[in-house]
Amino acid sequence: MTEPQADATGPAIAEAAPELFEGKAESGWTRMAMLAVVAGAYIAFGSIAYLVAQAGPPGGATQLLSGLAFSVGLMLTMVTGAELFTGNTMFVLAVDRHRLTAGRMLTAWVVVWFGNLIGSVVIAVLFVTAGGGSGVEGLVGDSAVKVATSKVTKDTLALIASGVLANMLVCLAVWMAMAAKSVPSKIIAVIGPVTVFVAAGFEHSIANQSLLAMGWLLQDGGAITGGAIARNLALSTFGNILGGMAVAMMLGRAQLDE
Repeated sequence: MTEPQADATGPAIAEAAPELFEGKAESGWTRMAMLAVVAGAYIAFGSIAYLVAQAGPPGGATQLLSGLAFSVGLMLTMVTGAELFTGNTMFVLAVDRHRLTAGRMLTAWVVVWFGNLIGSVVIAVLFVTAGGGSGVEGLVGDSAVKVATSKVTKDTLALIASGVLANMLVCLAVWMAMAAKSVPSKIIAVIGPVTVFVAAGFEHSIANQSLLAMGWLLQDGGAITGGAIARNLALSTFGNILGGMAVAMMLGRAQLDE
């Protein structure tokens, strides 16, 4: 696969992106599924870091620190080449360029989404079993329940809009990281957009897989039910798809059609 050079400009990234996305979508199902499980675990580690930061005093500084802490999840994903559903929503650009069929894209999305779910839930269960909720004198567990409750009680339009915004920022981070040839440059590309989306409280479906699982496991009765979790994941996933497609088409198609 052709990769953009380290000093790639926007058009150069757009030119290389369809082939990169095609290669990812056309990889073997077993490899794809395994890398998706790994990515789910990485994002769950970011969720844990986020909850630890959330145990601090409320305020804008804590929100920004929480976003910075969570960014470790996408850093791990980008540096190791794992498969993350939200970034893969940009496969639509490869479909638009006739390098990938819509059927293959949709199947890859399903495989990666459920692989991410497995990795997310495994880490969430291990974290709770290890006593992670008792961290910072129990404030980590309190934060997990509070965050999860706020997510499952959002109204429909808020969840979808929040999902769009979250994945626009995530895909911008991925787009920039695609041009990076070194580990430090990939990390720098990820930090800003991820910090913003997390600090703002936007809805990232894969992060929610672990955050909602931890909140559900740590709650002592409450609003975090199986149905509420499914609703959040369905609506945030829909919003994420729209956000990822928007970034791919705006940055990719606009520059390729010049």
